[in-house]
Amino acid sequence: MTDEHVSIEMERKELKQVKKYNRQGIEKHSLGDLAGAIADYDRAIELHPHYTQAYNNRGLAKGQLGDLAGAMADYNHAINLNDKYAKAYYNRGRARMETGNVSLAIADYSWAIKQAPDYAKAYYSRGVAKLGLDEKAAAIADFDRAIELNPNYAQAYYQRGNTKNYLGNHAAAIADYDRTIEIAPEHIKSIYNRGSIKCEVGDNAGAIADYNLAISIDPAHAKSYYNRALNKTALKDRVGAIADFDRAASLFHEQGDFDSYQKAIQKQTREYNL
Repeated sequence: MTDEHVSIEMERKELKQVKKYNRQGIEKHSLGDLAGAIADYDRAIELHPHYTQAYNNRGLAKGQLGDLAGAMADYNHAINLNDKYAKAYYNRGRARMETGNVSLAIADYSWAIKQAPDYAKAYYSRGVAKLGLDEKAAAIADFDRAIELNPNYAQAYYQRGNTKNYLGNHAAAIADYDRTIEIAPEHIKSIYNRGSIKCEVGDNAGAIADYNLAISIDPAHAKSYYNRALNKTALKDRVGAIADFDRAASLFHEQGDFDSYQKAIQKQTREYNL
C-alpha cells in the first residue's frame, strides 16, 4: 500500500471516529445528559476542527445549560466554516431571541430561509419574532408559509389564531384554534383562548364547553374555573358560578396569584349577596 493510500485510510478512520463521537453526543443530548453530550462534541471537534455539525450541536447543549455566550460562539464558528449552514443560522436566531436581540434574530431566520427555503420552523420563529416588533401582518404571512410547508404545524396555527384574535378577526381565530386542537387535542391554550372568544361574542354555552374541556385536561387551570364562573353568571347559574369562583380562588391562592385570588373572592361574594 502506498503512502497516499495509507493517508486516505487514516482519514477515513478518523472521520468515522468523529461521526461516532457526534452521534454519541446526540444520543446523550436526547437523554438530557448535556454535560456528557458536550464532552463528546468536544472530542469530535478535537479530532476534526472543521466538523460544523459538532459545533452546532454543542451550541444547542450549551444554550440549554444557560451558556448563551458559549452557544453563540459555537454557532458563529459553524457559520464561519459553512456560511450556508441553515440550522446554525436558525439556532443562532433562537439564541438572539433569548437575549432580546429581536432584529438580529429575524436576520438570522431570514438567512436560514435563504439557504433552506422550505424551513418551516424558521418561518414560524421569524413570525414570532415579528410579533415582538408589532409587525402582525408580516407575522401572519410567515405563519401562513410555515403552515403551507407543514399542514400539521399546531403551534403555527395557534400563534396565527392569537394574532388574528388580536386584530379582531374572531371567526378566523376560532378556525385556527379548531385546527390546533384537531392536531393536538390537549393544547390547553387554544382551548382556553377559543372559550374566551366565544364568551366575548356571547356564546356562553360554547365558552363553558371549552372551559370544561380545559379543566378536564388540567384540573388546576384556575383561569378556566374563573371564566367558566363568569359565563355561568351570564346564564343565571349562580350556584354553579359560586362553586367555580370558590375553586378558582383556592387555586389562585395556591399558585401565588393573589390579585386574581382577590378578584375571584369579590365575584363570589357578589353572587352570594345577590
